[in-house]
Amino acid sequence: MEQTVTAVINGTLLTPFREEKEGIVLFSGRKILAAGSRKEISIPTAARILDAGGGYIVPGFVDIHVHGGMGADVTDGSRDVFEKMSLFFAGHGVTSFVASVLTVEDPVLLRVLRTARDVMKEDDLPGARLLGIHLEGPWLNAAEAGAHPRHLLKEPRPEQYLPLLEYADVIRMVTLAPELKGSAELVKTLKKYGIVAAAGHTDAIDRQILPVVDAGMTHSTHMFCNMSHFRRDDLKRVGGAVETILNDDRITTELIADGHHLGETLMQLTVKVKGVDKVCFVTDAMPAAGMPDGVYHIGGVEAVVKKGAARLTDNSAYAGSVTTMDICVRNGVEKIGLTPAEAVTMAAATPARIIGSYAAIGSLEKGKRADIVILDKKMKVVGTVIGGKSMK
Repeated sequence: MEQTVTAVINGTLLTPFREEKEGIVLFSGRKILAAGSRKEISIPTAARILDAGGGYIVPGFVDIHVHGGMGADVTDGSRDVFEKMSLFFAGHGVTSFVASVLTVEDPVLLRVLRTARDVMKEDDLPGARLLGIHLEGPWLNAAEAGAHPRHLLKEPRPEQYLPLLEYADVIRMVTLAPELKGSAELVKTLKKYGIVAAAGHTDAIDRQILPVVDAGMTHSTHMFCNMSHFRRDDLKRVGGAVETILNDDRITTELIADGHHLGETLMQLTVKVKGVDKVCFVTDAMPAAGMPDGVYHIGGVEAVVKKGAARLTDNSAYAGSVTTMDICVRNGVEKIGLTPAEAVTMAAATPARIIGSYAAIGSLEKGKRADIVILDKKMKVVGTVIGGKSMK
């Protein structure tokens, strides 16, 4: 039976690299048939019409660093968690996500990986699609632990990480501190399996980081957060993680643009130096995202949520965020000074490229997944299409 064609019309199309004031996207089933100007594309007579109401037609957002939402915590390791996250994220324009696991005991981590594998194989979540798992730890520096339990942090050793590679089909990214003994060997191993290695929760200086970049580390998590900046090394002033990441074009990075983690100057500086093709938005959202103020837990760590921020109970660090990707996109325009197309690039195309999924998602092009978001003129989500399925 021939599938119905849907035409998304009456909006400014941001592919995001091309802008068309009178744009249109045609899709059928899970695939995009065409995207471009109304003058270029003919709408089939029997097509279903999806009206963008004069707003923006953009690719679905991709969140590659998120721990939970609506009370759901990735570390619970249940299918219900992924379903709740999937629906919640879809309402905020996210069509694909990589679920992040805080440092936890090995049995907990294995349970998460097993469930994620089943969920990905079935590919039937009700909203946003699960792309895989991001291991944020346990190979982190205790001096920059943030919300990670210090007693569970460790140096990378083959006997620890090789068994986890049974789930190489599930693990998309690993965050580690490059100064730890054994990090370069771990990164080389991850590269062989096609897993993204990211610097994070690190107190390293440039001479400790660069050999690990040479070994294959390509990314860095939540820029400026829980990472070192310049200091003296035998009196010489040298770059820390911040300066090394900004300077090295081989390393991409993330911004938690919730308005709490980073001031406007730091966000503007990062984009000015690295460019929108090497910086992506992430939420780093924890289970309290979408929930009222109160006391919550992330991976067993207690956090207090108040006035839009999640903090450890001793107020020593943030415990992730409670933001959503659409807020990050709006803050990109309002606080960083990005154009709408640039902000969408950082929420869709750039994260898709970072995790190696750009061939299928991240932009509106013929043959890609029909993951489409409709924003109003104030960049607020009014509709989401995931794999050709409308989530209104």
